[in-house]
Order: sequence, then structure tokens, then C-alpha cells
Amino acid sequence: MGEGSSDPAFRARAACLCVALLGLVLAVFLQVRSHGFVDYDDHVYIASNPILEPGLGIEAVDRAFTRSHSANWIPLTWLSFLLDRALWGDAPAGYHLENVALHAASALVLFLALARATGALGCSAFVAAVFAIHPLHVESVAWAAERKDVLCGLFWMLGLLAWVYYAERPSPARWALAGLCVLLALLAKPIAVTLPGVLLLLDFWPLGRLLGPGRSGAAAAGLRRCVLEKLPFAAAAAGVAAVTWAVQRSGGGFASSPAPIAARVANALTSTLAYLADAFWPSGLAVIYPHPGPDWSPLAALGSGAVLASITWVAWRAARSHPWLLVGWLWYLVTLLPVIGLVQIGMHARADRYTYLPLVGLAIAVAWTGEALAGRARGRRRALALSASAAVASLAVAAWRQTATWRDDVALFSRALAVTERNFVAHYRLAAALARQGRLDEALLHTESALQLQPGLVAAHRQRASLLEQRGDLPAAIESASRALELVPDDREIRGELGLLLLRAGRFADAAPRLAEALARGADDTRLRVALGVARDRLGQTDAAIRSYREALRRDPGALTAANNLAWILATHARSELRDPAEAVRVAEEAVRRAGEELPMLVDTLAAAHAAAGRFPEAIAEAERAARLAAAQGDADSAAASRRRLALYREGRAYVDTGGGPEDGPPPR
Repeated sequence: MGEGSSDPAFRARAACLCVALLGLVLAVFLQVRSHGFVDYDDHVYIASNPILEPGLGIEAVDRAFTRSHSANWIPLTWLSFLLDRALWGDAPAGYHLENVALHAASALVLFLALARATGALGCSAFVAAVFAIHPLHVESVAWAAERKDVLCGLFWMLGLLAWVYYAERPSPARWALAGLCVLLALLAKPIAVTLPGVLLLLDFWPLGRLLGPGRSGAAAAGLRRCVLEKLPFAAAAAGVAAVTWAVQRSGGGFASSPAPIAARVANALTSTLAYLADAFWPSGLAVIYPHPGPDWSPLAALGSGAVLASITWVAWRAARSHPWLLVGWLWYLVTLLPVIGLVQIGMHARADRYTYLPLVGLAIAVAWTGEALAGRARGRRRALALSASAAVASLAVAAWRQTATWRDDVALFSRALAVTERNFVAHYRLAAALARQGRLDEALLHTESALQLQPGLVAAHRQRASLLEQRGDLPAAIESASRALELVPDDREIRGELGLLLLRAGRFADAAPRLAEALARGADDTRLRVALGVARDRLGQTDAAIRSYREALRRDPGALTAANNLAWILATHARSELRDPAEAVRVAEEAVRRAGEELPMLVDTLAAAHAAAGRFPEAIAEAERAARLAAAQGDADSAAASRRRLALYREGRAYVDTGGGPEDGPPPR
């Protein structure tokens, strides 16, 4: 147990170091207040999260604990987002600054826990500073969706501090407080399943509750006591792990086509070594590192395994004289286990965010080893302090630069492409970002690159179809959408997108069955129902078109195109048995009211409906208005068509659509 923690001078120095830590965090991360959300889970977790829909209240709490989203069960994180939404709405700054505040608090609590447990202010401050501003931790702080990391991190560090207090003077209340922190960390992110194991490591060092790695009776008794204390914590961790496994499995969180087990083991070994290298030299960091899949190197895997085994052996051998080496190294390995990729989730080999907690163990090993090497020699201690300060300063500069790459999607994914190879995910995401900026040619190039690297990437085929459609190349867009559907024949959304493209290309006979199939498979999209109505109308299936338009309006009364087309048929169709002037007037008037602005097409349809009902003064007034609106908007053809119909109304005749061409009436759209 640390000495001097109750000394006023000790507390004063600790307070100064806390202020310095807070300043470091703000210096590096305060820039995020001007960052936006990124199109990489931010909108999924925040803007489009159904769990957040009710707002703060009992129903929201119930949803957070009883529902999953995006293959995640993280109720405490959902509740924190609910609070943010109540405070900040959709403004990204509030969410980002909340992450920074949670991260800063975690760094301070980590410092206080280590300082109280060891009495070593300098070493504790170094570990906390590395945690606070290491570039590997930028992803967890600057990415709004990674709220689960920083929230879990805070309760993790509070759990450490609570356990130190419990170790000083065991009592049921202090044990329960530590258990509560463990539970809250688990509810924020299931990565905290390893926290009971880390608390056991702290019992060995620095808390000294075990006698060492030997097998004496006293050591065995101490180990038994410490394990029994953690059993309820481990049970809670096991329960959360089981729920997480079930949610991931049912929600599609596991990779749909995972790499072979040998490839996953190889990736785990090489990634563990890569994290270690990045901890000491954090360059080339990216938002995503592509998984090698079957293209793994046996030599690299064997070499990584040999290095890791050697470090473990050295740490074990030094456990009696340098216990922090074993504790720090095992902390690193144990906390990486849940995310090392033996169970593959997603298409990445590793992720910077996975080092958020493991890196603390490495920093502990480095800090106390440096302290031991310096000894009491004044010169060595001064050199150690200067070296530690230089290291922290260098990390802060690198982290500040890395944080800047999270300012928007283009910067983020351009950075990933600059420092990684064969990164089809970064190509695909950058293409989407460029498309939103209207840079279609650049976007298409990156989409093509993604497909060259991953020909089976359905999302990229859909993206290519959308880009080609925007460029007006409908045949090529249809080809891409068709390829996407071939890869996932049961996907109703892609089937509907293909139907819309076929409709735009005038291939009504091909479009109608695609649209009908998408709706039959459960697609709930007003556009598809309206498009199906248009296709059926153009194919002469007017009765079916009317049903489609009515169904679209039943589900979405604001579907103006459906209202316009339905009213037009009911007012002007050549088959008298299909006409219903009264309904046509009602539907058209409601559409004009809902439009909120004067749209020439709707006003022209309303004029035709009035004429069909024999209300020619109203028809004349609306037709004149439609012609004026169309002319004011530069649509000379529509203005001329309205005037031709106006002439009929002035003669007391209704307009009948004979299907002679666009000039005879507003075409359905």
C-alpha cells in the first residue's frame, strides 16, 4: 500500500499533477468541439438509434435495458446518449465534449488510484499521462460513437480506486462499492469482463495481498481469499458476456464469412505485437486496418508468437524482484483477449480503440521499471524525469495531429488510405463522403477501387449504382444494382432500388415485378409503392395502379406524387368507370394543402378534378394559377399544357387523358 497519501505535501503535489493532466487532455482534445459526426456508426448510434426515440423517461430506461441495437447491448451507453440528446439535440459538439470530459475524468481517477496504491506520484502521473494523450486513444475519444469506451473506462478506473480503498480496510460496503463500479463498467461496454482479473493482479502488486508466485501455504490462502472476493464480479461478467454473445449472434455482429481459425489465430498474434509496437512508436494509425483473411503469413505469426512468449517468460522470471513487469504485461494481455479477433467481428484486423484499457498495463511496466533503473541517484532521476516529460510531450503532439484527422469523413478515410494497403473499406467510405460533397467522379474512382479489392462487397455495388444514376448512366447503374442483387438475392432493399432504376430507364415491364417483390418481402418504402403505381399505370394496368397509389397514401398521407397521380386518374381517365371526380377533388385539395408550397403539377391536377366535377369556375381559377406558377419557374411546356386545358374549361368541357403524350397531361412521377 502506498505511503504518504495522507501527507499534506503529497496531496498538494497530487493536486498539481491533476491540474497538469487535465491541461494535457484539453490541449489535445478540445479541438473536437468543432468536429462533426463521421459516417462510421455515429449516425447509427445517435441520430438513427430507435432506443433513443422516446427521450428521457421510464420508457427510455426500459428500452435501453431490454433492447439491443447494432448488435450491441450497452444500456448505460444508450442512457448517456439519451442525456446528451436532451442536452444538445443533434449538435455534435456536445457529444464530443462529453467524451473528452469522461476521458479526462478517467485519467484523473487512474492517477489517484495508482498514487494511493503505490505512493509513487511520478510513476502514477506518467501512466495517467500516457493514458490521457496516447495517439492510440484518439479513436476512443474523438469518435462520438465510442462513448462506450470512455464511459466504461471511467467506471473501470473508479473500480480500481474503490478496490484500493477496500484493500486498505476491507468492509462489505467498500466491497459493494467496487462491485457496483464493475457492474456499471460492464453495462457501458462488455470489454469490462476482464476487470475482475485485473483486480486480482492488483492484489499481487502493488496491494501486496498475495505473498508472491510461490506455492507456500500462506500464498495459497491469500490467493484463495482474493479469488473468492472476485467470484461475484466474475459471475456478473460472465452474465454480460453471455448476453453480448447472444446479441452479437442474433444481430449479425459476427463476420458473415469469418477467416479460417488458423488465420484468426495468426492475426491475433500479429495484432498483439502490432499494438505493442504502436504503443512505443504510434505512427501510421488509421480508423480501420483490413483483415488479411486467408492471406496470412505463417512466418509473421510464428515470429510474433515467439516474441510474445519471450516477453511473458521474462516477466514471469522477474516477478519476485520486479512484480510490476508481470502485472503490467498480464494486464495488457488479459484485457486484449476479448477483442483480439479469435471470434471475428467485422472486417478489421485490429483497432486502435481496443488498446484503450490494455495500454495502461504497458505504461505501468515502463514507469516502474524506469523508476527502478534510476534508483536514488539524483542525476539518473533527473534524466528519467526529462525523458518521461519528452515522451509525454511527443505523444501529445502526435495525438493532437491524429485527432485532427477525425474532423470529417474525407480527412478520416483519406488518412486511412495513406497509411494502409488494400483498404477496401476506406475506399468505400471515402467514396460516400466525396459523393455527399458532389465530387461524383472522385467518388466513383474510389468505389471502383473498393470493388477491385473486394468484388463481393455488396454495399460498394449499391454505391456504384447510385453514383452512376446521379451521373445519368442508367444502363451501368442497373448493371451494378443487378450484380448486388445476385450477391444477396433475398435483399428486399436492393430489389426495390433495382426496380426504381428500371422505372427511371422506362423499363416498366421489368420494374413492376421487382417493385412488387420488394414490397411482398416486407419493404416499407412509400417510394416503392408510388413507383409500382407508375409502372402499372404505364403498362395499362390502371386498376392495379390505383390500388398502389391508395395503399401508398394510406401508409403515408404526405405522399404527394401518389396523391397527384391518383387524383389525375380519377379525374381524367378515358375509362369512365375509373373516374371519381369527388374523390379526385378531395385527394387533390389535400395534396395542395400538404405541399406547403404552390407546385404547378398539383394545382393543374386540382383544376382537372374541379372540371371533372363540373366546377368550372374553380377549374378555370386553378388552371390559370398553374400556368402562372409553371411560367414563373421556367417550365414553358407545363405552362402551355395548363393553358390548353384552361381553354377547355372556359368552354365548359372537362379534360380527358387519351394517353397521347406528355403534352396531354402531367406524366406520373
